[in-house]
Amino acid sequence: MGSKRLDWIDIAKGIAIILVIVGHTVPNPSPLRHAIFSFHMPVFFILAGYTFRPKPWRELLSGSVSRLLVPYVVLALAWHVPTFLMSGAPLTGGTLVAGLETIAFASGVDVPGLGVTAVGMAWFLAALFTSRLLFNALMLLFDARELGVVCQGVACTVIAFCGLSVSRLLGAYLPLDLDLSCYIVLLMWAGHTVRHRGLEPSVDKPLLFIGSGVVWLVFAALSGLELSSRRVDGFVLASIAALAGSYSVAWVSMAIEKMKGMPILGAFERGLVFCGRASLAIFAIHAVDWFIPWQTMPLLMTLPASWLFASIVRSACDIGLAYVIKKA
Repeated sequence: MGSKRLDWIDIAKGIAIILVIVGHTVPNPSPLRHAIFSFHMPVFFILAGYTFRPKPWRELLSGSVSRLLVPYVVLALAWHVPTFLMSGAPLTGGTLVAGLETIAFASGVDVPGLGVTAVGMAWFLAALFTSRLLFNALMLLFDARELGVVCQGVACTVIAFCGLSVSRLLGAYLPLDLDLSCYIVLLMWAGHTVRHRGLEPSVDKPLLFIGSGVVWLVFAALSGLELSSRRVDGFVLASIAALAGSYSVAWVSMAIEKMKGMPILGAFERGLVFCGRASLAIFAIHAVDWFIPWQTMPLLMTLPASWLFASIVRSACDIGLAYVIKKA
C-alpha cells in the first residue's frame, strides 16, 4: 500500500471528466446521455473510496475543507453571482438568505417544497465533502467493531437505501447533500473494498472486462441513474450498472497505462493522465462554461452530428484552459 500515485487512477478520472463534459453536451434525453450518466459520476466516488484511508478527524477536516468545501463555495459563487447580476434583480435581504440557503443545501436540483434553488454543478464537491466525513465515521466504526466485509456491505447498502428514501420517497433533501451522501458511501465502500481485497481489474483477464461491459449495458438499460437529482431508478440494477461501468473504465485505464512507452499512444496516455490530475480544475471550468451556448452555436449547428462537434470543441476548450492555468 505505497503512496506512489497510480497512473491508471488518473487515466480513469480523465476519462470520467471528459464524459462529464460530453454528457452535458449531448441531447437530453438520449440513449448516449443515459449510458454516460449510469456510471460517469460513480467512477469518481468509487475511486475516492479506493484511495481513501481513515484519518483522525482534525486531519480529515483540515484537508477536506481546504480541498473540497472552500472550492465548492467559490465555484457556487462563480456561477450564481454573475447569474444574479445579469438578471437585474435588486439585492435584498431575502435574496441574500435565498443564496445562503442554496449554498447550504448544495443540491444539484431545486429542493422540493422549500423553494431553494439548485446550486449547479458545484454539488459534486459538497457531496464528496460530506461523503468523506460520513465514510470516515463508518470505517472507524467498522474497525472498532471488527465487522467483516459482508456486514460492512450490508450496513452501507442499508444506509444508502435509507438516504435515498429520505429524498426520493419523503421528498426531504438534507443540507450539504447528506441524504445523497448516504448512497455515495456505498460506492466509496465498493472502491475501498476492491483495493483492500485485491479485486482490481487485470488487463490479462479480458473476459472479466467483457463480462463487466455486458453487465453494464444490460443493467444500465433496465435502470436509471442521475446522482445530482437523486434519481436511482431500480436501486439494485442501477448500483450494479454503476459498479460494472466503473470496473470497465478501470480496466480500460490499466490497458491505456501500458501504452505510455509507445510513440503516439504514449502521448494519448499522458494526455489522459493530465486530465485526471487536473480533473478538479477542468470540472470547475466546465461548471461555469454554461454561459456559452455550445449546442446552438451557428457554426456547429450546420454540421452533421452537431452534438459530437460541440462535445469535442467544449472538451478542448475546458481542458486547454486547465492546461494553460496549470502551466502558468
